[in-house]
Amino acid sequence: MNLALGGLASGLDTASLIDQIMQLERRPRVRLAMSETVEQARQDSLRQVTTRLRSLLAATKDLASTATWADTQAVDVSDTTKLAVRRTGAAAIGGYVVEVSALARAEQRSYDFTAAAGTLDVGGEQFTFSATDDGNAVAAAINARATSAFNAVFLDGSAGGTADRLVLTRKQTGVYAPGAVTVGGPQLGPETFKSGADAAFTIDGVAATSATNVVSTALPGVELTLKGLGAATVNVSAPAPDPEAVKGKLKAFVDQYNQTIDLIRGATSEKRVPAATTTADAKKGVLFADTQLTGLLSSLRGIVADVSGLGGSIQRLSDLGISTGAATGGAATADSLAGKLVIDDAKLSSALADHRGDVRAFLSDATAGLAARVTSVLDPLVRTDGAMDARTGEVGRRIADIGKSLERMDARLELRQSRLQQTYAAMETALAQVQQQGSWLSGQLASLNR
Repeated sequence: MNLALGGLASGLDTASLIDQIMQLERRPRVRLAMSETVEQARQDSLRQVTTRLRSLLAATKDLASTATWADTQAVDVSDTTKLAVRRTGAAAIGGYVVEVSALARAEQRSYDFTAAAGTLDVGGEQFTFSATDDGNAVAAAINARATSAFNAVFLDGSAGGTADRLVLTRKQTGVYAPGAVTVGGPQLGPETFKSGADAAFTIDGVAATSATNVVSTALPGVELTLKGLGAATVNVSAPAPDPEAVKGKLKAFVDQYNQTIDLIRGATSEKRVPAATTTADAKKGVLFADTQLTGLLSSLRGIVADVSGLGGSIQRLSDLGISTGAATGGAATADSLAGKLVIDDAKLSSALADHRGDVRAFLSDATAGLAARVTSVLDPLVRTDGAMDARTGEVGRRIADIGKSLERMDARLELRQSRLQQTYAAMETALAQVQQQGSWLSGQLASLNR
């Protein structure tokens, strides 16, 4: 065990002296730890850039995917108060006049109700009640049974001076024979029956009926939902790529592109803090003027501005209404100067409507299309074990090496501090012994003089 006498013999503040010496000894370690902070910040930044580039690559590939350009049909209706339509499969192209003359409704049975013990039969479903079960309890029991063909409502007649009523409504619409089900029990009086009805309509003058208001067989490939009486026209378009789906993929690409531009510009323009003394300052500018990233930024900007080399009417993104905004007139904005893209939705819609084939070629051509050109730049960087992973791994190895060096330095510093404490403790002990001997000699001399 080390004995730190704290300068009792020498009068020196040995603890403070040791601390000052160790501060000097630790300076190389502080510098090395700061370099570790820099490398960790660099690794985090590279990973963030890699994640963003992978998102951009995914959005880029979507521009050329077969799913984006798959043929589909649009179906709509002239009067949504009469009909709702949904495409369920391949449908014949054209317009169809649907005239609704009757809507389907469910049958209804109503009974005077008196609380009584016994079994109630509702369409073959048996319910047993006591004399204390009122109409609300009976209705709740019927509604709680999933296999019941009816929903029940209890009408309390006491407030209006009329008899209590139990109303049963069939869950399914359409015409059913009055005697198709049995309903009866000691709780129920005479039945009032209101028949259900089938929907009636014509399609281009051909009459049809349906037990429900949702009709899936009258017009192959189209589901009709009858909503009101009267006529409406159903229009089925020719098979073609969904322009809204294509626009959605383009908007996703632009969003990812702009986020990528923002991130790389920010990372490469943030300057280093010379001789940083705090971790916050040390983390700044770790990718300042990074040649790989500035080169990538230049390549991406060149691609979105370049002529495609294809022979169609769409030669550049601006032909789709996608530009930096500076070309649309007016003063340049910060975003346009940064090279961020904006979309003119009207121009994009017009290009898809009038030049869909050229738009597809511009985006998805296997060699000269936008997706192919952006992919050729990004894929070598962000694929597994690509250039970005290699850089991140290299930085990781440097961090590991620094960590090992710090461990060795910590061991040496601990040993150095221990030796200093032992040295100063030995000095204090020796001085204390000398002082004791001097006191003894002084005493002896004093006694001889007497």
